[in-house]
Amino acid sequence: ELYRRAHTPFGWHRQLFRLAKEHGMMGFSTVFDLPALEFLEGLNCPAYKIASFELVDLPLIREVAATGKPLILSTGMATTKEIDEALSVAFAAGASVVTLLKCTSAYPAPYTEVNLATMRHMRFSMPWNQETWSLKFGLSDHTKGIGVAIAAACLGADMIEKHLCLEGIGSLDAAFSLTPSEFSEMVKGCRQVEHSLGQPQYG
Repeated sequence: ELYRRAHTPFGWHRQLFRLAKEHGMMGFSTVFDLPALEFLEGLNCPAYKIASFELVDLPLIREVAATGKPLILSTGMATTKEIDEALSVAFAAGASVVTLLKCTSAYPAPYTEVNLATMRHMRFSMPWNQETWSLKFGLSDHTKGIGVAIAAACLGADMIEKHLCLEGIGSLDAAFSLTPSEFSEMVKGCRQVEHSLGQPQYG
């Protein structure tokens, strides 16, 4: 029922991908089943995301990874064992690069439940095969505001996902989405962090 109400209609994708390209952006989509994957491949979708609730759908991950395109895995409520299984399946099937997104499956997510340190723990403390796997790390942020996203940039996120909603447009995720002006401020803040981190330097 949730997916029926919240999914992006297939008929919107072609125009959205075209608009993204016109604005110098990469349009892609989250895939929930094999018919959607077949449809998106027909549009030459350049990357795919697997949502948190589908992280345990290993047959889906296998088929998406077999395209060889960049793959984004949102971890939501997944255990480390489930994440490891998803990664193993993805890379065995031919994924080129996988980005793991730390995610709190609450909508909106309370700040006290974000546990952003998990993102760095996934990168530096988990024994995933990072020597041979091309892994990146980031945040799927369902909190209100831009502070957590900027904090993720401070912690070295390779990717930040944030919901965007046009002002005055109602949607199921409007309560934790940013307006275009807020989104712009978030991007500016993240870029300032990116440029200011630099290297250790004294004197």
